[in-house]
Amino acid sequence: MLLNKKLRLLFVVLLSFMTLSTFNACEKDDENIEPKKEETPKKEEKPKGENNEEGEGDISEYSVNGRKITKTKDYTVTGDLLKLQKDTKQHTEVWELVSKVVPDNFTKFFNEYVVFAGEKNGTAGYVSQTTSDLTQWVIGIAIDFAYEGGFNKDGELAYTIIHEFGHVVTLNNTQVDSKIAEKDSKTFFTGEGAVRKNSYINTIFQKFWKDVYKEFQAVGDDETKSEAFYEKYKDRFVTKYASTNPGEDIAEIFTHFVIKDKPTGNTIANKKVKLFYEYPDLIKLRNHIRKSLKIGTKSKSAMNVKVWKRGATIGKKGQKR
Repeated sequence: MLLNKKLRLLFVVLLSFMTLSTFNACEKDDENIEPKKEETPKKEEKPKGENNEEGEGDISEYSVNGRKITKTKDYTVTGDLLKLQKDTKQHTEVWELVSKVVPDNFTKFFNEYVVFAGEKNGTAGYVSQTTSDLTQWVIGIAIDFAYEGGFNKDGELAYTIIHEFGHVVTLNNTQVDSKIAEKDSKTFFTGEGAVRKNSYINTIFQKFWKDVYKEFQAVGDDETKSEAFYEKYKDRFVTKYASTNPGEDIAEIFTHFVIKDKPTGNTIANKKVKLFYEYPDLIKLRNHIRKSLKIGTKSKSAMNVKVWKRGATIGKKGQKR
């Protein structure tokens, strides 16, 4: 699942990642097992040289079991990152918001939660599969951005979590077949695998991407061409960030589907959002998140989730989701 925060908003974010208080993260800090300090990043897929100072700024890792989190690793960090690492109450507060977003029947997809600092690369959140069959995922949240201006200011953290959760909803094993290689794929290939014919993302791709996909592929990583592609087809996207690729598009569609009222216009972007109302399972997810966050209510604790700043930028093609 979510990147330059300063140039736009964010989930990366690269987010959509994400995103799950009956969980035991409310336990006292001293009840968590203090892990052994490790200097080597855990994820094997990280390129050499991408460490805590030059990579995503990993601070701490937690294992996830349902709604319970248990710290499993503290990276070796110093200075401001060490302060962020020691403030485990913030780690817990962020997780509580994730836990509010993710309903019971989706907690099974998460087995890891990573707290990191996003200031260096602009990433506010991400999700990534931790198993090749797409049944297990990690959600990472930039703790520094989560508290920028105050916890969840303007609902940006909530937006990031919903976006990242949208990736898991649309890219898990029920939606994508990871056994099919790109060369053998007869449907859109997400990077994780070939989309299943009845998947949400395949419907979006067939209806709204297929006719422009070759043109999109020709854009590559050229920023000027990416801008031109968006300007040409801007009525197709709920945000500029959605034009990054079909995966980011559907995560942004999902987020707007959740936080906003049903659109009444007839732009292609509006049609994409309206399409989600045809799926009873997606409506259930929308209702759960809106009720949990009290979106659209008059409650004093109702969450006002605004479109993230990242939405005004285009993401990098090879970024984390």
